[in-house]
Amino acid sequence: MSAPSPASAVQSALARDKLGTLSLLHFSLTAATPLTVIAGGVVVMFAVAGQIGIPLGYVIIAASLLLFSVGYTAMARHIANAGAMYAFVARGLGRIPGVAAAWVAATSYCALQVSLYGYLGYVAQGLFASIGLDLPWWAFALVAWLLVGLLGTRAVDINAKVLAVLLTVEVAVVLVFSVSNFANAADGVSFGAFSPTALSGEAAGAVLALAVIGFIGFESPTVYGEEARDRKRTVARATIATVLILAFIYIVSSWSIITAAGDDNVVAAATADFDLMFSLAGDQLGPVWETVGRILLLTSVTAAALSFHNTTARYLFALGREQVVFSWLGRTSVRTCAPVAASATQTVAGGLVIVLWAVLGLDPVVHLFYYLGTASGIGLIALILTCGIAVIVYFARDRRDESAWAARIAPVLAVLAMAGVMYLSVIHFHTLLGVEKGSLLPKLVPIVFAVLALLGAGWGLFLKRARPEVYAGIGHGAKAPLVQAAERAAVPVGAASER
Repeated sequence: MSAPSPASAVQSALARDKLGTLSLLHFSLTAATPLTVIAGGVVVMFAVAGQIGIPLGYVIIAASLLLFSVGYTAMARHIANAGAMYAFVARGLGRIPGVAAAWVAATSYCALQVSLYGYLGYVAQGLFASIGLDLPWWAFALVAWLLVGLLGTRAVDINAKVLAVLLTVEVAVVLVFSVSNFANAADGVSFGAFSPTALSGEAAGAVLALAVIGFIGFESPTVYGEEARDRKRTVARATIATVLILAFIYIVSSWSIITAAGDDNVVAAATADFDLMFSLAGDQLGPVWETVGRILLLTSVTAAALSFHNTTARYLFALGREQVVFSWLGRTSVRTCAPVAASATQTVAGGLVIVLWAVLGLDPVVHLFYYLGTASGIGLIALILTCGIAVIVYFARDRRDESAWAARIAPVLAVLAMAGVMYLSVIHFHTLLGVEKGSLLPKLVPIVFAVLALLGAGWGLFLKRARPEVYAGIGHGAKAPLVQAAERAAVPVGAASER
């Protein structure tokens, strides 16, 4: 079987030197959707866990991800690839595990991005119904889908500027709400939420898993490494800064909600009112601020959809450029250098899901946003864990002038921490989904990701046997065509079948 013809150098190159540290921060922070996590995730966590230790959960996960980021960004200094964790696994653990990771990564990011359209449609439906425009959720979702699809084909720096504006306003409002909560403390400022006894039992596993999902997006600066200025410094700075900023926002805001509602009342308040954050803002600051918060929640989800759209497109682009999948996915726009083919593919996938959910009459929040989004989180936690192991193996072969802390100590500690989170996430997945223990869905999701990994590994084996030149270029990014050319020159015609 002959390999597909590669794209030209011009048509397979991303824009160079376009993004600085702040631009990378805009992509990673908006992907994490701080306002969405706080307004929805944090309140749900209080209700699900029945405990007040949510801020402590964020402290634990932030520390774990900071450890992971040390080795992750150290490896990023030596490998620049839009496929990020896929490339790291390929270069650390081998090409076949790399392809398995790629299938899990592409599916997880795609599912997470598409799931946001469900919540976006729900929020927009409620917001516009209050002014007399009563349309189904999917109509609003399709408008956002079209906007994200169009921006996804534009130059990457234009996307960064759009996200910068939305992110700045979003974070400012979160801080205003948090300050207001502290200023209106029910029983004074308490530190009970940081006590080890405030987070315990089976619910602790669900809280830690949801906390990790709230940080998803922190790893995205490496996805834009090829488009970054001075990537050996900017990618590391942006990644570490993302974790620190998100940790500050999540810890302070969740603590502020506890302070405003009271240690003894916050669980009951969250269970009775999933819009607790906005209700508190309305009571303290007035209905105008509550409306402003809901509008910004809509822009927050839209910005996150755009950010994850770009991340997913770059994973597909990376696989297409290396011809691991359809080579046309590796084509970029000559004018904007955006991965237009991969972006369009992700847009089509999102549109099909919105239409399918609308036709079947499925709930956009429960069945699309929560089920699909939480399920994708499990896949991404597994991906982070696998990538952490790859970092250890990569530097075990060659420390490449990295310190023992960056190459060994921090990565080992990170893997131990993430392995614990992965274990707790899987065994308590039913709690995350809000279904009975022993239900089919919590069992099905890990199985689906395991099957995806096995199918990816099988495809990697196929490439090794049938397309050795493609196999040789796996994980090499922009240098893949050179590696493939060298492999073709080294292998006599017909010898591929013997390998």
